[in-house]
Amino acid sequence: MSLRSCPQPAFSLLEMIAATALVAGTLAPALAVVRDAMAVSRETVRRNLLANYAVQVMEFNAGGTMQSWIPGTITGNFAADGHPSLRYVLTRSDDPASGGLTGRLMHVQVTMFDDVNGSSTLDANELAVRFRTKVAKLLTYENEPN
Repeated sequence: MSLRSCPQPAFSLLEMIAATALVAGTLAPALAVVRDAMAVSRETVRRNLLANYAVQVMEFNAGGTMQSWIPGTITGNFAADGHPSLRYVLTRSDDPASGGLTGRLMHVQVTMFDDVNGSSTLDANELAVRFRTKVAKLLTYENEPN
C-alpha cells in the first residue's frame, strides 16, 4: 500500500474576489438601512420628548386657567431640565376668533419646538408638536383653593 498525499482543497483567487464582491454588495445597502433607521429613531425619541413636555405645560396651565381665567401668551424653555433648546409658546384666549367663548370657554394651545438654531422662534425646519384643549369657566373651579 502506498500512501498518497491528498491535495488540500483551496479557493482560487477568482472565487475570493466573487465572495468579497457579494459580501460588499449586500453589506453596503444593509448599513445604509441601519443608518437611516438610527436617524428615524433619534427623531422619534426627540418628538416623544417634545410631546411629553408639551403635555406637562398644557396640564399645568390648564389648571391655572380654570382658576385665574387670564388670557395671554406665555413662553419658556426647559433649560433647568438640561434641554435649553426645547422651547414652548402657550396661548390662552376666550376670543371666539381663537376658538373660545367670551367669559365661558378658554382655548388653550401649546406649541413645543426644538429651537436648534437658537432664534427663540419656530422655524420651518425645526421639530414641533402642538396640543390644544378647551377649558370651561365654572364656579367650582374659581372657588378652589390655590
